[in-house]
Amino acid sequence: MSSQNECTANAPDFAAPPSAWAPFASRAFLWLWLANAVSALGTWIQNAASAWIMTDLAPSPMMVSLVQTAAQLPVLLLALPAGAIADVMDRKRLLIITNILMLAASAILAIVAAVGRVDPAMLLGLTVLLAIGAALNSPAWAASVPLTVPRRSLPQALVLNSVGFNIARAIGPALGGLLLAIWGAAAAFSANAASFAFIALVVGGFLTFPRTQAANNVPPEPLGSAMRVGLAYALAEPVVRSTLVRSAAFFGCASAIWALLPLYVREVLGLSSASYGLMMGVIGTGAVLGGLMMPALNRLFPRNNLILLAGTLCGLALVPLAVVPSATAAYTALFVFGTGWIIGASNLQATVQLAAAPWVRARALALYQAVFNGGMGLGAIFWGWLGDRVGLTETILTAGLAGCAIALLTRAIHLPPEINDPSASAITDPPALSIAEEIRPLLLSSRHRLRAAVSYRIDPSDVPAFRSAMAGVRLSRYRDGAVGWALSRDVSDPMHWVETFIIRDWHELQRGIDRLNLADSEAVARARSYHRGDELPRVTLLLQE
Repeated sequence: MSSQNECTANAPDFAAPPSAWAPFASRAFLWLWLANAVSALGTWIQNAASAWIMTDLAPSPMMVSLVQTAAQLPVLLLALPAGAIADVMDRKRLLIITNILMLAASAILAIVAAVGRVDPAMLLGLTVLLAIGAALNSPAWAASVPLTVPRRSLPQALVLNSVGFNIARAIGPALGGLLLAIWGAAAAFSANAASFAFIALVVGGFLTFPRTQAANNVPPEPLGSAMRVGLAYALAEPVVRSTLVRSAAFFGCASAIWALLPLYVREVLGLSSASYGLMMGVIGTGAVLGGLMMPALNRLFPRNNLILLAGTLCGLALVPLAVVPSATAAYTALFVFGTGWIIGASNLQATVQLAAAPWVRARALALYQAVFNGGMGLGAIFWGWLGDRVGLTETILTAGLAGCAIALLTRAIHLPPEINDPSASAITDPPALSIAEEIRPLLLSSRHRLRAAVSYRIDPSDVPAFRSAMAGVRLSRYRDGAVGWALSRDVSDPMHWVETFIIRDWHELQRGIDRLNLADSEAVARARSYHRGDELPRVTLLLQE
């Protein structure tokens, strides 16, 4: 159950749409935004330096692409446990620990670079360690944004976060290239370490997050159960599920430019690390412009069409890089790519944020980040492999055309223009359960599964509509933690239908009751409307031996 502060931050707000800068009225969001921008600045300095150094150490498409893979795949592998930890652990403590871990990894990399001992394996290994810290940090960080602004301001808050990130992207790679050219890799890696120190100080000194509290003295959710429930929620929530599919398609194709741009600048254009940093900055500048355009774009286009526009822009931007390889064409194309990138990334993340209930938001965002990093990391491997075999420009052209085609194909996976608030309270209370005293100790021991059975009396003429309504109930049960849902019919009485589902234990049932929201109660009310009889459907709770 969400804390009072969390519910307030996500309460429906029917006032006029906020201005583009309204989220900055929140002091907590301002500090969060500043820390996010500083973190992004250090990250882009690090990324630019790492990718360029690899072109010196091992100048092949596959090895340069592996830098991107090392930075992304740990997030894919650790995303779900990281999201579960962020939902059940004190968020402030988690953010401080993870930033100290990344500070240590960056400092080690800076020291190794300063003494001239960097080799491909060490660079990739320390990049993986940084990515592990990022994997544990990211869900908690992303899930904290809705706690700082009202729900109606959340999409624009995410856009402003993206603008800050892309301002850093515009400055960071150029600054990284400059530091690399003048003082060497150690200076670039030290700058990243300093950014993590700043974030740890901000989180420790200026940010306070409300803790999620469970009612009725229910113990904390076990990590394994929290991971299972988070995955089940994402699969059972249609908007989250569709967004994850669209994200995989978008990021998988767009990953080509992040993976291959360093080698493209060096080998195809014959330019220096400073030029590479400048081109990364152009992508960031395009993204900043796209972020400033987002309020107008959101008014003009529904969410589904914006994701199509983003995928098409990113795909088309890659074509001139392959067809007319020149610095002038590259700067223009990369500016367009940056604009498309922020339109896609900010809308996809905002959709997950808005569709996920507060109690599971970090886990839903962790799955989104797993898809993001999986698309970027696995995509980098694929594009690097293809680049080794057919050439850089041919690979970039293939990625651009594939991006356009996949954007058109995935438009059929619909994202709604409006998303109902998943934190809205249920309109009805769950039925009271009668518990025999001799059974109560067995329930509280949490050693037994429970099977719930709900009996309905359905007129044969209402069966098709009842089946359709029960499909919504099925998704509701899975979202709230149940497994093994089934709908059965009594062979001796055609009007008697029984819904059954399994709950892990008594404490999981209490958590599920606390999670019930407006959508859940509406789904149950729709199904109950077909029940015949003076009494409500009979609910039986069975202790599984």
